[in-house]
Amino acid sequence: MKNHLTILVLFLAVNNSNAQNVGIVRENYFSSYFDSTLFTLIEVLDSSTIRLGSVNPSTGIVSDIGSYAYNSGINLNGATINPYLNHYYIGKGFNFLTFDISTGQIIHDVPISGSLASSAFQNFRFNNSDSMIYGMIPNNYYSTYFDSVTMTEIEVLDSATIRFASLNPELGIYTLIGNSSFDNIYTLAGNSIDPFQMIYYYSAVDTLVGIDIYTGNPYSMVPIQVPANAIFENIAYSCADTAIYGITRQNYFSTVFDSLFMDFIEVIDSTTFKISKIDPNTGIITFISPFNIGFGGNLTGGAFIDPETMTYYFSNGNQLVGASLQTGFITSIVSKTYPGNAMSFDMMRSTQNCFGASKIRLNSQTGIEKLPDQEIYFYPNPAQINTTLKLETPIRSIELYDIRGNKVQETRNKLLNLSELATGIYGARITDISGKIYTCKLVKN
Repeated sequence: MKNHLTILVLFLAVNNSNAQNVGIVRENYFSSYFDSTLFTLIEVLDSSTIRLGSVNPSTGIVSDIGSYAYNSGINLNGATINPYLNHYYIGKGFNFLTFDISTGQIIHDVPISGSLASSAFQNFRFNNSDSMIYGMIPNNYYSTYFDSVTMTEIEVLDSATIRFASLNPELGIYTLIGNSSFDNIYTLAGNSIDPFQMIYYYSAVDTLVGIDIYTGNPYSMVPIQVPANAIFENIAYSCADTAIYGITRQNYFSTVFDSLFMDFIEVIDSTTFKISKIDPNTGIITFISPFNIGFGGNLTGGAFIDPETMTYYFSNGNQLVGASLQTGFITSIVSKTYPGNAMSFDMMRSTQNCFGASKIRLNSQTGIEKLPDQEIYFYPNPAQINTTLKLETPIRSIELYDIRGNKVQETRNKLLNLSELATGIYGARITDISGKIYTCKLVKN
C-alpha cells in the first residue's frame, strides 16, 4: 500500500485558438455524358475520396487539412481523437486508420486483430486520463446446418455478444479486458468515457451501460428513463461539470384509418427535441431545454462540447448547431460550406474537452490506495463569496485550479473567500497534514 495518494483532477480545456474540430470530408467526382434519348448532358458519380478536415463552429466553414485525399471508404461506427499526439482515428472495413491532424496524412493503416475470430473494433473512444483507446468487439457465434436444397452445409448466425477491449492504433492489435460479455448491443446514439471515474458508457437503445475500464465488468446498467416514444441520443461527456449530455427526441403519433388495409394505423404526427442530460447511476433524464428546439442531430455527424462556453455542438445535416448547456436554448446555427465538390463532414470530434484529465477512481485490483471514505465537500457549493471545506482531517493547503489548469488561489484555511474569482467551475486540490491529496469540485456563482 502506498502511504501517500497523489491524484490531482484538473478538468483542463484547450484554448479556443488551439482547438480542432476534426472529421472526415467526403468529396464526389462526376463525369458528364450525352444522353441521346433526353438530348442533354447528364452527370454521373465517377468516384469519391475522403480527406481529413476541420470545421469552424462559428462560421460553418469546412476546411481541408493538408492536400492528401484517399480513395477509401470509412466505417461510421467509431472515431476519436488523441489530442496529445494530434491524431484522429477511424475504422476502414477491418482496418484501423490514424490521421495526422497537422498534415491530414494517414500515418497508420493496419488490420485489426486479436484473440477472437472477429476483426472488428467499434464504438471506440480515446480516454484522456490514460491515453488509451477503448471500444467494443462484436463476437458472433454460428451454427451449421445441412441444406437439402443445395446439398451443402451452411453457417447461420446463432447469437452475438460484445466484448470490451483496448486497441494499439499503431499495430491494430486489440486486447480484451476481463471476461465479461455484453448482450446489450450498442447503437449509434453514442458513447462516452468518464476519465475521472474510468467508466466507459454506451447507449443500448433503452439502456445506458457503464463498463469498468479496469476490469471490463459491468459497472452500471440502468434503463434510460425517457417519456414514451422517446430516445436519448448524440451522447457527449463534459469534463467541466462531469455530466453526460445529449438530445432527447420524442415522437408524437396520430391514429388514422387506412382505407387500403381497412384498419387504423399510427403515423408520426410531430417530433420534439430537447437538450438533456442523464444521470448514469439512475438513468433519469433531465431536460435542459424548456421547450422544443426544433431539430435534432445527425448521428453520424457527431457532437462535442466546448467546456469554456459550455456549448453543446451537433451536426444537423447541412447545419452545425450550438446549444447552451445552461439554458438549453440554441445559441448558433450556421450552414456548412465545403471546399471543392465536398458534400459531407462526418464523424466530427474535438480536441477541446477533457484535455489533461486525471483519474480519481483507482484500480482496486492493483492494491493502490483508494480515496478516503470520509465525506469531503465545500458548503455552500455553489458559492458566491465564502465557502467552507468540510473535511475532518487537518489540512496543509487548499489549491484551486480553473478549467485551463491555472492555479488561481492557495490557502491553509478551510474557509475560502471567492470574491476575486470569476464565475465558473474550479478543481480543488486539498493536501492534509499527512501529505494525502484529495480532490473535489467547486462552483463559483
